[in-house]
Amino acid sequence: MNFKMSMICFVLLLIGTLCSAYSLQERQADSLRVAEIIRTSQDENTKINRIQELLAIYNRMAPSLRPDERARIDKFIREHTQEILIDGVPTQGGSRLKIIKKTLTPVAKDVATGFFTELGASIASIFTNWLKSSTEPSH
Repeated sequence: MNFKMSMICFVLLLIGTLCSAYSLQERQADSLRVAEIIRTSQDENTKINRIQELLAIYNRMAPSLRPDERARIDKFIREHTQEILIDGVPTQGGSRLKIIKKTLTPVAKDVATGFFTELGASIASIFTNWLKSSTEPSH
């Protein structure tokens, strides 16, 4: 009986892991969304407002990244964000951009748009590599 229960748990764990994977369709949809975000974000305010959307896409794709890719982008994001703690616990939204304030100075806007550009380029590059490798014929 113990062996059967162990096998059932193992199978459920395996199925759960496979179902939570970042599928090719999700990658393609997020890739198109990143391209659209970058293409349609012409002014500083639009770029600043869309940073959270880029971060959400990155959070979906992060578990599928190689450890070195994830570490590089996580470090870049950490440099531009900070945890807001209330009684030692992160707020419901988690990280907030250091640069987001009621009124942004021109320097802060430059930093924010630079962050948007770099994060968008990093994410787009990863999608390009993923999609290119998934369409190349196997040898």
